[in-house]
Amino acid sequence: MPHPHPRGVSPFYIPMKVELIEKAAQIVGDNQLLVNIVSKRVQQLNHGSDPFIVTTPEMQCGDIALTEIIEGKITWHAMTEEELAASRGEAVEADPFAELAESAAAAPVDTLSITPDL
Repeated sequence: MPHPHPRGVSPFYIPMKVELIEKAAQIVGDNQLLVNIVSKRVQQLNHGSDPFIVTTPEMQCGDIALTEIIEGKITWHAMTEEELAASRGEAVEADPFAELAESAAAAPVDTLSITPDL
């Protein structure tokens, strides 16, 4: 009798939809960055954050994160040197979050800005 699941794949593993991955990859442009953004957003969703899109019961957190990227509900930016230093706990003379706070205040309420850990 053949094994019902491919070797090494958990029976609880539910893959993300390939179409969503391909569309989001075109938008982000960098596969590693896409992985980081989706991972960060999935973590937020798993910890109780509300989705920024209408979801269906069969959607998993990865599908939700990818759809949010495709629909423009998640934005991202590369960290500045000041933000990197602050994330490491290094002293920074200028306020590293002043520009981020200004852009967050100007962003639409239904948009989330994520700075992935690289």
